[in-house]
Amino acid sequence: MDDLLNDFLAETAEILSDAGGAIVAWEADPADRAQLDAIFRLVHTIKGSSGFLALPRVTALAHAAEDALDQVRRGHRAADAALVSGVLAVIDRLNALCAALGQDGAEPVGDDSDVIGALARQEAGAPAPVEVAGVPLRREEDVGADVNGWRSIRVPLPLLDSVMTGVTDIVLARNEFARMLRESGADSATIAAFDRLSDSIAGMRQSVSQMRMQRIDKLFAPLPRIVRDLAQELGKKVAFQTSGGEVELDREMMENIRDPLIHIVRNAIDHGIETLDDRVAAGKDITATISVAARQSGNQIEIEVRDDGRGLSPDALVAKAIASRLLTAADARALSPREKLELIFRPGFSTAAKVTAVSGRGVGMDIVKANVEKIGGIVELRNDEGRGLAILLRVPMTLTIISGLMVRAAGQYFAIPRGAVREILLESGDTVRVDRVGGGELATVRGEQFPLLRLETILGCECGSDDDADDRALVIVRPGQGQSYALSVAAIHDHEELVIKPAAPMIMATGLYAGTTLPDNGRPVLLLDVQGLLAVAGIDASEAGRSKDGLADAEADALATRNATQLLLFRDLNKRVRGIRLSVIERVEDVPASALFESAGRVQAQIGEAIFPVHTAQPPAGEGNIKLLRLHDGRSVLCYPIAEVIDIVRLPDAIQPSPTPGLIAGVALIGGEPVELIDPFWLMEQQAVRPAPLPLREPLCHLADDHDGWGANFLAPILRGAGYRVTLAGETADETPDLLLCLSDESELCDHGAGEVPVIRLRSSIEATAPDDQSVYRYDREALLAAMRRRVGGARP
Repeated sequence: MDDLLNDFLAETAEILSDAGGAIVAWEADPADRAQLDAIFRLVHTIKGSSGFLALPRVTALAHAAEDALDQVRRGHRAADAALVSGVLAVIDRLNALCAALGQDGAEPVGDDSDVIGALARQEAGAPAPVEVAGVPLRREEDVGADVNGWRSIRVPLPLLDSVMTGVTDIVLARNEFARMLRESGADSATIAAFDRLSDSIAGMRQSVSQMRMQRIDKLFAPLPRIVRDLAQELGKKVAFQTSGGEVELDREMMENIRDPLIHIVRNAIDHGIETLDDRVAAGKDITATISVAARQSGNQIEIEVRDDGRGLSPDALVAKAIASRLLTAADARALSPREKLELIFRPGFSTAAKVTAVSGRGVGMDIVKANVEKIGGIVELRNDEGRGLAILLRVPMTLTIISGLMVRAAGQYFAIPRGAVREILLESGDTVRVDRVGGGELATVRGEQFPLLRLETILGCECGSDDDADDRALVIVRPGQGQSYALSVAAIHDHEELVIKPAAPMIMATGLYAGTTLPDNGRPVLLLDVQGLLAVAGIDASEAGRSKDGLADAEADALATRNATQLLLFRDLNKRVRGIRLSVIERVEDVPASALFESAGRVQAQIGEAIFPVHTAQPPAGEGNIKLLRLHDGRSVLCYPIAEVIDIVRLPDAIQPSPTPGLIAGVALIGGEPVELIDPFWLMEQQAVRPAPLPLREPLCHLADDHDGWGANFLAPILRGAGYRVTLAGETADETPDLLLCLSDESELCDHGAGEVPVIRLRSSIEATAPDDQSVYRYDREALLAAMRRRVGGARP
């Protein structure tokens, strides 16, 4: 019976948590029949379970609430504020009874007639039966219980903690074993067996991590009730909103931030939201808005509480601190604007004019800050005086294991989440140019500009650099929010599976780090916060490179760089030196040869959780690793196997084209040696097994709606090789084009015509969408060139 009671208490606690928010949401929209039915089912579940366990007080309370809700469902009772308050009172009493049950193991003796009577008295003078929001009346048996396709069991949290700790130890041991294998020069069979073991460990730790995760909307569930009750008590009107409920957070971490979040929301209502008269005087809507939003950023969860109230007045905070003798006038004059706002975190500080049941005792935001920092998080203030305040909590998602990139700067090692790494280049490479603009630095990579941050500068330890400037690497970082940027580091090291734990509060408070880890060499390493680096650097990514002095030059240089095509030189599996345009390469993958396999007459590669086609006749024989160029056209991926990457160079202007379409588009002299150039258009064309026609020579063609760069990178070289002159979207010419090619499936140009200029639409799917569809498949070279020849006449000699 003890096990049954524990299961009942755990299930009922979840139901009551969900019911409070659902009832408040239903009060805002009484016509929502689905919400009413959901609340009825929750209460009905409690009644049924408690009856089986012989808990008469719980059963009577649930039955009273069920009856009241059923009266509303049948149209015999109005869904007004009095009824909602009565049902919420029942929920509160059930919470208290369950707490006593959990502590004593038995239902306490008592009488609930006050709560049940108050709910029943609301039925006096109830209106005649009516339909609810036009929905016909339904009997109780018409409303079925939710069916969950998952079968589950309840596991004590300490047991999950124990399993997670065990998996963490296994990962650390795996990392150490990997280092020993590298140093010992083990044979390929041993390495292959280790790789299989490593894959199994990765799958196991992913499953265990997910067992501890819970949707954050469970954390948000009690907030609507708290907002409703406090707003009514203070005579304020508040609309409450949440978003990001699908974000997942570790259960233990969720418990640690529950109280700080509730305190912040209560503060927003009490201190932040003005009275009705003050809001009218300020020209605001009398109904204030409080929103709570959650989002994931790397290994951290960001929870933002925002209100549209009065915000914080830095001068008023200083005056209050001086009056409370928390600060002297001399000290106050030395405070920065940010330090003035952070006075609210001082112990004993309060902005309340008098002590109430809600606030005024000076115990609040200092405790919030301390509790958040205790779990490795930070609290940030974003103030807009007179218009509102946003408080941002940034906390670790969990004790987790992530794939990380190890880098070095100023003689120290750091880790970067691999998921945030977009690209790695040499700072001195031919494809990179670094300019100083407006007091900062700007990196231009193949025509794309990024704010450049030097890790030593951000960390304040430039003097400790021990590396040659010519060998520095650039990591193009793509944070969870905001624009990408370039991070300059001294060197790049290996990828590793890293166990991430919260760092000390003082370290996390810098905003530079997302945790600490222990790689396979046993030396502690800090995990960089890719979002925080940009914030600490004080760079507005959206305005980078846009200073008045540097704007024109930067744009001109960027245009020149875009016009200079970059070529990746590599050695193929037959040891021949070849080249391919860098712009069509998504990344270079290093995979085990066993990842390549043959299926359905085609060689394919498994990379992570995805499978991609590979341009090769048969999988490579033997063990070891192989490099794959991942070619990406904006919609699909094709892998091209190579032996090694040689260099990145500029594509010469003089190219000797091949007489017929094929793998080799032509030959160019690079460094005095002939290099074969790969044709990416032909490679992608082979996935649809299309025959290759002879090239034609035709007039001026304009490529419109080239949003993803496919036209410039894939199609334009083919047309130019066939003798066409090509202009791209955004470019102008001195003459009207002879033909327009629309590259978007939803092009307004194709829909509305282009005057007397012939138009051809290119579609992304192989099959036509309708019998009268005159568009051409983008990789059907023969059909495309034939259509162009029909539109603009025959070939020129």
